[in-house]
Amino acid sequence: MAPTPHDALFKSTFSQPEHAAGALREALSAALAARIDLGSLTLQPGSFIDEALASSHSDLLFTARLEQAPLFIYVIFEHQSTTHPLMAFRLLAYMVRIWQGYLERHPKAMLLPAILPVVLHHSKTGWSAAVSFQDLLDVPPETLALMAEHVPQFRFVLDDISEETDEALRARAMTALGRLVLWCFRHARAPEELVRRLSAWREVVQEVRRAPGGAAALARVWRYILTVIDPRRPGKVLQRLLMAAGPEAKEEIVTIADYLREEGRLAGEREGRLEGQRSMLLKLLRLRFGELPEPIEARIRAADAGQIEGWTERVLTAPTLDDALAER
Repeated sequence: MAPTPHDALFKSTFSQPEHAAGALREALSAALAARIDLGSLTLQPGSFIDEALASSHSDLLFTARLEQAPLFIYVIFEHQSTTHPLMAFRLLAYMVRIWQGYLERHPKAMLLPAILPVVLHHSKTGWSAAVSFQDLLDVPPETLALMAEHVPQFRFVLDDISEETDEALRARAMTALGRLVLWCFRHARAPEELVRRLSAWREVVQEVRRAPGGAAALARVWRYILTVIDPRRPGKVLQRLLMAAGPEAKEEIVTIADYLREEGRLAGEREGRLEGQRSMLLKLLRLRFGELPEPIEARIRAADAGQIEGWTERVLTAPTLDDALAER
């Protein structure tokens, strides 16, 4: 599955420890942050998100030192219109996967490193679900108090930017890029409003530009904004974006806009060719095997280019419909 614009910007920014460290300092209590050596943050490979949630959640796993002990910091970014009501349960499942991977790499380990779960969230309504795993258990409070030591219990760290003001985001003790990206996420559901407010953030934009790798970082921000713009009104919003971002950004933004238009045109041509190949395969299958069951047609309509090519190669020689559409 191709990454969403939110996923791409989140990972390209906060996979870099210097940007992640500032975000974590803001999310954690001061007492806890003081005990973690955020200068030792190291990104770990892999993702633990269930495939069904990949379009609305992104994740990053870091290691760090917690008072000389190893620590995992697992960060989930939830970028959907509503709150996931079972997030604490999802986190527990992901944490178990992280520990399983650790034990596979350290088969003689007798202790497990702690995992600190952190959720970065923005939605239309703000966070409205439980942040404690025990709050998900269907047990009367007085009974839960008696069983508390026998069932999992943890609270994840929640950083909900849904209702954060521009002033509060700008005042965060983070890198300029980190603040700018969170601000973009905060207003991504109203791109025209984001563009309207951008001129007030020019100072932060210039701070990003002056930092090492700043031009490339801003290119990712402009791409994100142009990608989330309402496709029915791209020209009008683009002109407002050029005015709000200032003359220094004009060439960058125009270049990315031209690239996205060309990318969209080529993607449309590829999808057109693929749709033609799907129709041809359906025609061949009907000639060989008669009318097709609806689930088979739906499967072919959803297939990618590689699957269509493989099935087309077999359609004239396969003895049965199942053989023609077998996955190999």
